[in-house]
Amino acid sequence: MAENTLKRKIEILAPAGSYPSFRAAVLAGADAVYAGGTRFGARAFADNFAEEELLAAIDYAHLHGRKLYLTVNTLLKDGETDMLYDYLGPFYLRGLDAVIVQDIGVMKFVREHFPDMDVHASTQMTVTNTEGALFLQEQGVKRVVPARELSLDEVCHMAEHTNLEIECFVHGALCYSYSGQCLMSSMIGGRSGNRGQCAQPCRLPYVVNGKKEYILSLKDICTLDLIPDLIEAGIDSFKIEGRMKKPEYAALVTSMYRKYTDLYLENGREGFKVSYSDREMLMDIYNRGGFSQGYYRQHNGRDMLSLKRPGHSGVPAMRVSSQKGREITGKTLTDIYKGDVLDLSCEENNASVKGNYTFGKAISKGDTVQILVPRGEQYRKETILHRIRRPELLEQVNRTYETGTVQEPIWGSFWTAPGEPAVLTAGLGNLSVTVRTKEKTEEAKKHPLDQVQVRKQLMKTGNTEFIFETLDIAIEENVFLPMQRLNELRRQVLEQLTAKICGIYHRRKIGQPDISKQNACETQVTEHKVSDGLGMYLSVLAETKGQVQAALACPEVKRIYLESCLYSIPYGNSECKEICREASEKGIEVFFAMPHIYRQETISLFSAGYSALMEMEFDGFLIRNYESFHFLMRQGFDKKIILDHNLYVFNHWAKQFWNSQGVYSFTAPVELNRGELGILGIFRAELIVYGRLPVMVSAQCVENAAGECSKKPGILMLKDRYQKEFPVRNYCGFCYNVIYNTAPLFLLEQKEDILNLAPAGLRIQFTVEDERSAEDILKMYGDIYCSGLPADVPVVEVTRGHFKRGVN
Repeated sequence: MAENTLKRKIEILAPAGSYPSFRAAVLAGADAVYAGGTRFGARAFADNFAEEELLAAIDYAHLHGRKLYLTVNTLLKDGETDMLYDYLGPFYLRGLDAVIVQDIGVMKFVREHFPDMDVHASTQMTVTNTEGALFLQEQGVKRVVPARELSLDEVCHMAEHTNLEIECFVHGALCYSYSGQCLMSSMIGGRSGNRGQCAQPCRLPYVVNGKKEYILSLKDICTLDLIPDLIEAGIDSFKIEGRMKKPEYAALVTSMYRKYTDLYLENGREGFKVSYSDREMLMDIYNRGGFSQGYYRQHNGRDMLSLKRPGHSGVPAMRVSSQKGREITGKTLTDIYKGDVLDLSCEENNASVKGNYTFGKAISKGDTVQILVPRGEQYRKETILHRIRRPELLEQVNRTYETGTVQEPIWGSFWTAPGEPAVLTAGLGNLSVTVRTKEKTEEAKKHPLDQVQVRKQLMKTGNTEFIFETLDIAIEENVFLPMQRLNELRRQVLEQLTAKICGIYHRRKIGQPDISKQNACETQVTEHKVSDGLGMYLSVLAETKGQVQAALACPEVKRIYLESCLYSIPYGNSECKEICREASEKGIEVFFAMPHIYRQETISLFSAGYSALMEMEFDGFLIRNYESFHFLMRQGFDKKIILDHNLYVFNHWAKQFWNSQGVYSFTAPVELNRGELGILGIFRAELIVYGRLPVMVSAQCVENAAGECSKKPGILMLKDRYQKEFPVRNYCGFCYNVIYNTAPLFLLEQKEDILNLAPAGLRIQFTVEDERSAEDILKMYGDIYCSGLPADVPVVEVTRGHFKRGVN
């Protein structure tokens, strides 16, 4: 290990869903805290911070040499971007250290209007390799939070080949989907994860191949044992997930990562070892079926999933040895404390009871214990029962962090002489302030001040933010000064020192932007009505060869997107080249749809075959991520680029950004309703009017988790509790899964509204449809939108998506 690795400063970044959590995290040793305000945060249901609380937290953090980052990591609609300046302004002026963003339009807004504040790219931006990181670096981003699915090698490559700070999650919950690529909560429940309101459908049971499990519920991660590897990979900030958790969670987890990060930096690998008791405390505070180490050492796997239960599973506490009637006898697997709660429900035992058992006294590990269970319940020998609550631990954490305070060591000096004001100076480092009494001191007649008395009084800093480390006292001759005056001097000097320290971080006000002028740069088309649809074309996204043939045979189709799963390699394929030739003869453009996820191996694949790919004579590319865009720009690509709907263009700022990048067109976001799409203006965009939308893109493999991965591309079905089926396509060539919605989006009957929006084209997205079904659907949409003919609406389950309702 290089010596400079041990000298690195590693930031421990803690979550705070409330002000008490923020205070607890700082006391526990956090170098920085991330929190949400009243708007635009990805944890809308956390307590979050009122404006005054957040302003106070910024000062408190800076007073103690810490940082505070504000989450603005949701997608913003146009009406909300108008409010963003006033929302961020007070925090910017107070000295907010950074904002964490998902929306590329918000990134552009902040960089323009708050230039002295750092921008951190949220994990919601789905940055999966160095290409994406470099792209954001070029836009002025200071720090990137990569996708949580990256391996240590991929993170290391990013750290070595960019100038960005790298912030990675080290503890807490994992989403099943790549963050920023999940629409499941939005589509089935109207609560958008992109808007901070995820309903967590991944924590529900599903049936695959006849077996019901929590197959989308990932275990929480715990990477204490990986700390040396994480540091040596070049990670700058260890991020703890948990803004929905209580203060004791933030405090305990933060203290553990502070302890073991410092341990490694002080002693290296030889002196690094995680104790069992510390690991158990983390299990006690919260875990889902145990911990995993996340994706740092493995790409996916069944052992990463909490298949039996989606919530807290506690700590193995008792092994059943026998049962007589209601009495169970067993041995304790850990020390039991008075008040500990044992969960009596047991998946492996199929126990139906939902009750708990509370221990009335402490019991040592390995002791025999008898407990009573509900009448009629039977527990097999060797059954393990778990402790799900440990009040003693919570009380211990609360005693340490809830009522304590951080005190900065300061230096001071006191001087007084008869006929002169008393003077007290206090300082922190090179910063100092001086205060004086208003009255001049008098010569003492009976009880002169002495140094012991003055020192004792001035040192009483109590629960303030400071403690005198040194205090020089000089008293000339006999002086009288009331104790009240000394108290006032101390109070004033500490208040002024606080203000001076915090004031260093405060910023000067900047000019108010003319938002209306910014928005006026894009022409609004809400009133433009196309009565017959002439000039509007159909495009097709095809995942099978039969769907391609149906598209080639449809006269209204003017563009075909060939999905990356169509061919084992995306270039040098004679059949693919023949499709491009045939389409060209018919006046149809052919675009290659780049992979949804563009990891390092995918870059290597496309780099090796780029010349052959260009020989395929594609008219352009449909892209789904920043990596694809940067890769193509680096190659000198000069054909059309269209953004898919998951490179979210939610507002005019995002439109302006991509226009400045030379992007040809975009896909209308599927979470905006017709009114919001009209405000945005989609006259240059394509609107998806049919198809099963991707609701999750995951590094996990459903087929592998349900049995064994065949390593053959295909589709299987995931059935929910309402017996609705989600098709799941495994993209084996790029090793990710796409879960599609249970019903296709169907906007055939919304013709008038759609024509008023005047999109450039209407996209049909095929997934599980065979060639005949694809032909029928294309004819239906062609007749209605392009020919003006009536069409029969099929009697099948469909969804209107968010076209009418939108998301909050």
